Amino acid sequence: MREERILIVEDELSIAENIQEILELLGYTNIDIANSANQCIKVIKKFRPDLIFMDIKLKGDKDGIELGEIVKQMVDAPLVYVTSYSDPTIIERAKRINPAGFIVKPFNTNDIHAIVEIVLYNKRTKPSTDTAVVNNTTDSPYLVTDAVFIKADNAFEKVPYEDIYYVEANGNMVTIYTKNRDYSIRKSMKEIEEILPSHIFLRVQKSYIVHLGQIEHFTTKEITLKGGAIVQVGRQYYNSFLAKLNTITES
Repeated sequence: MREERILIVEDELSIAENIQEILELLGYTNIDIANSANQCIKVIKKFRPDLIFMDIKLKGDKDGIELGEIVKQMVDAPLVYVTSYSDPTIIERAKRINPAGFIVKPFNTNDIHAIVEIVLYNKRTKPSTDTAVVNNTTDSPYLVTDAVFIKADNAFEKVPYEDIYYVEANGNMVTIYTKNRDYSIRKSMKEIEEILPSHIFLRVQKSYIVHLGQIEHFTTKEITLKGGAIVQVGRQYYNSFLAKLNTITES
């Protein structure tokens, strides 16, 4: 019996079960199946898989490549794409997140056996990157790492990150809502995203960035922040948002 845990992310149940049957024949018994991005994130949070098979053409608001980018931020597990497409554009997109390999449909037992053995062997023999991932989220080139200085009234005011609630875009301006006052600045949301640390702040809609520590509660459509402000969550941003939070659900 193999102890490694394997996650299959596939919205066609027959294909998912086919991969599962092959893996069980190879001695792997800790296997989970997810048929959507949301379910995939929940399984990863709960079980921390050692290997992930991911269908590129997932149905829903995110395909397997977009979901793969989220998964890479959540867990240090090799990602193998399952695809029936050899479109160069898709391959180029997939290469950006450095997948461990590809399985092309229709596949057979030997195909799955070869990729699993090689990928898991490489995982077992390489140093863990967990420490590096943690360090990358906290390292900063600046001497002051808990605040940003915002220019207002001809002076730069120190604003602790913990005092920032959210940022809202309005045309070519953004407004930064904080505990003590609001700042309106001629900046783009992309520029603000690059300035604010990504392990604290997250874009949840085209026009909103929120401080994750200011969240009181949320649904799939909106976030309520401390102080009562309500921010809408964009559908295409929800899974990235959910992946950043430690959650407990009934299932």
